[in-house]
Amino acid sequence: MKKIIALTSVILILTLYNYPIFDDKKITFTIIFMCFVVIIFSLAKLYSGKKEDYDSVEKEMDILHEDNGIFEYTNDGFYFKQKNITEFIKWDEIISIYSFRIPSPFSERKQSGLEIITERKSYEFDYNVTPGIVRLTDQLYSYLPDWEEDSPMEINNFGLKKTKLYERKPLQ
Repeated sequence: MKKIIALTSVILILTLYNYPIFDDKKITFTIIFMCFVVIIFSLAKLYSGKKEDYDSVEKEMDILHEDNGIFEYTNDGFYFKQKNITEFIKWDEIISIYSFRIPSPFSERKQSGLEIITERKSYEFDYNVTPGIVRLTDQLYSYLPDWEEDSPMEINNFGLKKTKLYERKPLQ
């Protein structure tokens, strides 16, 4: 990108220095105009903060899938630390898992996350503030055998959307 800007600037300077390059002034004006357009769009692309190509998105997702965050995993379950308290949840104790999305009446932003219900307690992990939640979702998916991917979404009167992702099958 910087090479394009430099090359276009050189062409522009040479064109302005030797102003009537061609016998026709329209060609010279077109060259000058095109150089300005290329420089402006190149600078805009160079200094815009968005660099969302496939490789950068893929790299970011790889980092999220590798990040343990507040969680630590074992074969029996996982530990997590919140507010200086470390708790352990066994894979066997998990009764159900829900994905939720709560709309905010004051903005377009929605709170979303996972709700894990165990035999002892219910836990909620917010996607925006819980580091390592993507890896937690991967671990839950691999350790819990009956993951429901196509379950229906429930919506209450306040706009809360809840989707059942897992429910332990009753022992027979």
